[in-house]
Amino acid sequence: MFKRVIYEDWAAIVPIISFIATAAVFLTATIRALCLPKARCQELADLPLEDPTPRR
Repeated sequence: MFKRVIYEDWAAIVPIISFIATAAVFLTATIRALCLPKARCQELADLPLEDPTPRR
């Protein structure tokens, strides 16, 4: 026999909450990156180029 599928209201809320949480994380990361001082930005940009052993 035909079985009726019951659509729960909370199932529609879960993707919305997930989207808001993801957007909040990316927005927070963007704001933190934009608020960094220039010296700290340059320090982070130079990290892969730094020599791990100190020069003599």
